This record gives sequence, structure tokens and C-alpha cells, in this order.
Amino acid sequence: MTKLKWILAPAAVLLLLAGCSDKEDGNTNSTDESNAPAGQQSAIGHGAEDGAIGFEMTDDGSIEEAAGVPAKEKAAILEVFDRYINTFNNGEIDGYLDILATGEGAYDPAQERAVLEQMASEFAKVERTPSDMTIVSFEETEAQLFANMETTLVEKETGDSKTEKGRQVTVFTKQDGEWKVKEIYYVGNAPGQ
Repeated sequence: MTKLKWILAPAAVLLLLAGCSDKEDGNTNSTDESNAPAGQQSAIGHGAEDGAIGFEMTDDGSIEEAAGVPAKEKAAILEVFDRYINTFNNGEIDGYLDILATGEGAYDPAQERAVLEQMASEFAKVERTPSDMTIVSFEETEAQLFANMETTLVEKETGDSKTEKGRQVTVFTKQDGEWKVKEIYYVGNAPGQ
């Protein structure tokens, strides 16, 4: 069976919210910008750092699951991913921030709160709908979860709606014995896919 290796390097990362608005004062995220200060990641800006995140896709388009993931750890990672999606979709900022890894090389909670509050002021709805969640890499203190992602945004001011589909790899790390979201890599599908 031939496998196609996908590498999501920082230069290839497309930011989820980039281009959501045609207005001049809309989101200006690009692959060269991050909402985070140097050395910090941004959960909204889908932070990137040196290195690469990978997953393997088989000929039939399915994603290969990592071997040897303990059932208890798999359940814990999937539960945190579910909370990450639900708190984001429901605008539960404190709950969302609780899921993020913090400290050096991770997220700045104050900066993330500001970005989430700004998003809430601009959009009536921001909803992510994941499917095909698959743990594609697992180590004792770090895991990567692949998901197909559909995101719908509705602007408050205009009521304009945009739905985008893409692929996301969420990197988890263990902090104080709990899985936390460390990084998010997202690549949007080409139009029509």
C-alpha cells in the first residue's frame, strides 16, 4: 500500500480566519503573521513554530492512526479535543483557555482572551464541526490529532456567512498530568473540495 506523507510546515499553514471578511478592517492574519508575540503561540492564529507536523494518508484517502495508543490516553485526548471544540463554539472563554497549554513555547492566556473577545464582538457565530478524528502520533507527553474541519462564520455587522472546509492537526502536550492543546495547524481545502 502506497502512503502519501503530508507535512504541514509553517510556510504552508493557512490561517483559519484569514480572509473571512472582505472589509479593510477585517482579520488580516496571513501565513507570515501571528497574533502571538515572539515565542508565543496563538490558538486563534493557529500558531506555527520551527519543525513540521505530519500525518500519513493511504491511497483510499483515509488517515493512518498511530499504533500503540493506550485506550485510557486516547479517551482522554478525545475528551479534551471535544471540550476544545465545544467551549470554542459556545463562546466559553474561560473553559477554552483552561484547555490551552501555557508557558514558554505555548499560549499567552491574556492575549488569547483578547483575541477571543474581539472575535465575539465581530462574529455572531463561529462554529467548528470536526469529523474523522484520528490520533496520528503519540508519545507519553505529546500527541497529534488529525481532524477534517468545517468552520462557519457569520459576521454580526453584515450577516454574511462563510463556510470553509479544511484539515487540522491539533498538538497536545501533558501539563501537570493533563492533556492540553499546545499548537493548532490548519490547512484549508481548495475551493470546491
